[in-house]
Amino acid sequence: MFPTMSLGPPANLTSSQEQTSGAAASQFNNLPPADVTSVLTAIRNSTSPNETIRRPSEQLLQSWGDYYTATSSSNGYLGSLLHIINGSVAPNNTAAAAAAAADGSIEDSSKLMAAILLKNNVPKLFSISTDDTTNNNNNSSSSSTAVTEAVNNEKMFLRQNLFQLLFQPGSSNNNAAYSLNPTLVLHLQLALSNIALFDFPLGWSSLLDDLMSVVSTADITAGATGVTAAAAAGVTAGGGMVRVRAIKTLRMCLSSIRHRKLIVKDRTTRNNKRGGGGSGGGRPNPIMDMRNLEAMIGKAVHERKEVHMKACTIFDGLAEGIVKHAQLAVTGGSSSSSSDAHTSWQIECMLATSHIKCMTELFPMLEIEQVHTDPRVPAVRTLLDNLSQICQAVKSYPVVSIPPSLLSSSSSSSIQQEMTIQMDKLYRSTLVCCMMSIRYQPQLFAAQIPSILPSVVEPILTLDTDVLQSMPVKRLINMTNFIQLVVMCNLYDERRKDRFGGGGGGKNAVLAMLMGRRGGGDGGGDDGGTGENDATNPDNDPMVIAARKTVTALLAEGTIERLIESIVGKFLMLHPDEVEEWESDPEGRYETDLAEEAILDAQSPRHCGGALLMTLMNLETDVVSKALLDLTQRVFQQLPQDDVNAMLSREACYRALELCQNSMIATGQRRLNFSDWFQGELLPILQTELGENSPVAMRAMQARAVTLTQAYAQSLKGEEFEVAFQSIAKLMAAPDLVTALCSSRCIDHLAILSVQDREEGKDDSPQLLAVRSHSVFALGNAFALANRAESEECVRVILMCVSALVEANGVYLEPVLQAIAEQLPSLWERAGDSVPIHSCLLSVLNHLIMKMGYSTVENTHVQAVLFPLLDYCTDISVVNRAETLLEDGLRLWLVTLLSSRVATMGPRLTSMLPRLELILRSGLEPHLSLKVLQFYAILIGKQVVEPLGDFLRELLVRMTSSVHTKPGEKDAAGGDEMEDDSTTSNSKGSSKEKDIGTMRDAIAALSFAGNLMQLFPDLGYSIASPAIGKVIVFLGNSGTKETGSRHLSVSLPLLQVALSAFGRMLWINPNSFDELFPQQQDSSSDAKIAFLVKTWLGIVSSVSFAVMVSKRAQTIMFIDQKGAALALCSAVCRSPTVQRVVGTQIVSFTKELLEVEERGNISMDALVEAACGATRQVVGDGPLGDAASMTAEILKSDPLLSVSLKEALDNAAKALGSVAWA
Repeated sequence: MFPTMSLGPPANLTSSQEQTSGAAASQFNNLPPADVTSVLTAIRNSTSPNETIRRPSEQLLQSWGDYYTATSSSNGYLGSLLHIINGSVAPNNTAAAAAAAADGSIEDSSKLMAAILLKNNVPKLFSISTDDTTNNNNNSSSSSTAVTEAVNNEKMFLRQNLFQLLFQPGSSNNNAAYSLNPTLVLHLQLALSNIALFDFPLGWSSLLDDLMSVVSTADITAGATGVTAAAAAGVTAGGGMVRVRAIKTLRMCLSSIRHRKLIVKDRTTRNNKRGGGGSGGGRPNPIMDMRNLEAMIGKAVHERKEVHMKACTIFDGLAEGIVKHAQLAVTGGSSSSSSDAHTSWQIECMLATSHIKCMTELFPMLEIEQVHTDPRVPAVRTLLDNLSQICQAVKSYPVVSIPPSLLSSSSSSSIQQEMTIQMDKLYRSTLVCCMMSIRYQPQLFAAQIPSILPSVVEPILTLDTDVLQSMPVKRLINMTNFIQLVVMCNLYDERRKDRFGGGGGGKNAVLAMLMGRRGGGDGGGDDGGTGENDATNPDNDPMVIAARKTVTALLAEGTIERLIESIVGKFLMLHPDEVEEWESDPEGRYETDLAEEAILDAQSPRHCGGALLMTLMNLETDVVSKALLDLTQRVFQQLPQDDVNAMLSREACYRALELCQNSMIATGQRRLNFSDWFQGELLPILQTELGENSPVAMRAMQARAVTLTQAYAQSLKGEEFEVAFQSIAKLMAAPDLVTALCSSRCIDHLAILSVQDREEGKDDSPQLLAVRSHSVFALGNAFALANRAESEECVRVILMCVSALVEANGVYLEPVLQAIAEQLPSLWERAGDSVPIHSCLLSVLNHLIMKMGYSTVENTHVQAVLFPLLDYCTDISVVNRAETLLEDGLRLWLVTLLSSRVATMGPRLTSMLPRLELILRSGLEPHLSLKVLQFYAILIGKQVVEPLGDFLRELLVRMTSSVHTKPGEKDAAGGDEMEDDSTTSNSKGSSKEKDIGTMRDAIAALSFAGNLMQLFPDLGYSIASPAIGKVIVFLGNSGTKETGSRHLSVSLPLLQVALSAFGRMLWINPNSFDELFPQQQDSSSDAKIAFLVKTWLGIVSSVSFAVMVSKRAQTIMFIDQKGAALALCSAVCRSPTVQRVVGTQIVSFTKELLEVEERGNISMDALVEAACGATRQVVGDGPLGDAASMTAEILKSDPLLSVSLKEALDNAAKALGSVAWA
């Protein structure tokens, strides 16, 4: 039966309980009861500094929570947590705990911990369904009923008491909701929203109505019998805050309901488990029949609509609350009769804002598809009208008019400030709600565009820069986001109204088509806005037409130019406080505004203004680009060049052109002639020498010219590139630190660009020659700048510049290697525990060693940094070191081995072997650590590998387990054989230990296995043969009919390296086929051998594009073919089975290969050169160490390279002939 799709509980919760067997659940049999006293004791012990006390308590708390999902039953843990939080209610059997709670002896920290645990574990209880309790407790119907009743009772207890605890009104001197810690309240609210995720609407259908009831409850009035004025004020405040808490909780619950995911409930696995089916159990993910997809999606969408419709029953109450509380917030009134007008007004402001935020969550769930027939439309239109009025009422900033009722409560200045803050929050929440309605109901919101859009744009156009920048950043972000959303909405754009899905209603077009509707939707009729002369067509809606006119007017000539000028002058221009920061904290100014990360900082006025500018540029590219260029030219020509404001305006224009670089030059039409601009404006600025006392505006202009040059660097011609590089390299020594740091980042970019842009096979491109001509000067300035910089980010930028210069120059820097090396020790000392600086030092040393060879490794100054840095990066005993620096450290270690000579570096390298063994045994980064071990074996000999033989044998099997181990076999064996004890214990080791066994690890293991057998045949065979054998057996089985497949399910790279390693193994032991595939009566072994050989010969004979165009690739292909031919010929000579099954194919292949060798006149030296790979394919590499020459000697003596093909062919043919004769 096909699985159903529904709005069930989150998949990660149900799947874990479905896959948990009775054996796994048995571990909870000895779990102590989760009564209040035990849970409270465990919570207190979990904060103990003594690990022997803390760790068991933490495990116990975790086990109590896991009990729910493991057994699908209740243990009362969550109820006990709630009792601890609320001391006024206690279970009958815990009188002592109740007394302790009542007299306040339960400390606040324990209550807070209990609230956190409650929030985290609520999903585990509420994800349990009746089916789960029945399936996991199927011994008898009575036991299942008892378990189900216990689960339901605990759920009911939590619903009732959590709600009461959160929303019971009271004063600050009793144990009620008003006096709860705010952080604790937040976790309780989140716990309730988690319940809503699972329980609404089936389990708790009245949840939203219950919350709305609390929100609308009237406060206790002062003057009531027995209530003093002071007490009444406290009670009123308490009740008001409970209402605020309730409306905020309602928003969280609506958010949970809205973001609930569609999942597929797979009953196959559960049914198979109950039926005691095959060894692997049921399929967790059955193949979906696309013919059933529409029905499945239809059912899921129907369920989602039902949930959303039930959630939207509170729409009218929320809409009324918005109008009521917003009006009171604006006028300074209150819905309560409290004598404290100020406090009551604050509550009204919070209620108004929270009501609107709830409506923001509710809008996506309205799902109005038929605008002209849906009965909810009038109420929605009324709400949108009210939102528009609220927006107009609170749009002023700062607030000038203060309600008289608030003037008497405090001073006019303080109340004006508070009024401004509260009205700003109300304005922002209203604007966000409007944006949500545009996304989901653009046609309904169209009526508000003519009033709201101008009111949002007007402040940007008319307000003074200082006033605009005094606004909260969130307000500016919301304003610019609103403008972007409106102008990008297809329904509001006259030119794009007919596009597919033009309404931009936020619906999934594919989903709509699968449900039998036409694409996209526009919030209007069911024709998606494509009908003609139809009353339901939004194009004929007068409100939509008016909205389009408003948007068109905004983008019209004259207005859009004003908007561009306002964005540049008010958002992008440096402000006085930023100018002051440039002087007082230049590194901070660089990091917050000019560094790479600063560009992505969304929480800044400059970013939101830039985002709006780029949106307008994408919509009106020609108009906006012309407006920007005209503005830049006008500022340059009309304003005095020595005026500070003129320079700041010019810098802002340059910043805008930098932001829009892609549209200016990279969209098929070059709207900016950068070459002329660079020569005429930027280069003079770059070449101007400014001192420490030069105006900040002038220095900012120079820094901006540097960043502009970096942005448009690919447009620089040969001579321009050189003069730009020289001028900016000089600016790295500028007195202004911001300019110097910008120059360092630009030089980094230019150096990398020169390497990337060089012509294939040449290293003398004009850009590269320009970089090399001035790199010594640039490096000197870079190291001098590093001594001036203090912050981690700035030092990182400088070191990356040094690394790029070294990469671009290579051996051309050898004359100054000593000078470079002398700078490194001081940088190492400054690094401390900084991961970014260590990472940059690794990059610098990598490039130095790779580009200049063993002379770098043997330099004493380099060694003073190299070996301490290697030791630091590979010290896996330090927490998080493996995750941050180990991989880069191993790469540097490998480069050091490649570039070292044993005579000079042997002792230093040998001293690091114990560290390598620790890394290998930890299972961290095995693809790199094995490569390091391989080169140690080349340089030092087999004594490096022999002590690790047993461990390496096991490690290679583990690393290849992703190939030869079936998923079901791991579970059947009681766990993954790839996991060591650290994956299930409380080891503090890196999480990367669990990753061993990936496909990358398998390729690395097989490559190491083949290389080890090449170096030391006997030792290598004893270590590598078990792993290779398991992989080959799996590959052979994959190609037989008994597995139901006639093709391999592994990647080509893995297949290539596996067969290459097997070739080594077969050469050492020609009977390997017979040992791996013993003869069977049904001849299945013959089929497996035949399949493997056919696959092997096919892979080594396949010709890729690289082989066709590269002589070296052709030689490497021949090496692979010769190795396969020699290994298989040896098997033919020794194995009667191989002779009989595939002998003829092997001899034919070898004969053809021999003809290729004779025609190509392939020499041994050519084979060795291609196989060794000693000729580096990067610019400026220096000499390698002993590893290159030793590898060449090993290859020359390698039998799979040196043995004659003709001799192997003759022997194989002779063996095959004798068999045929017999």
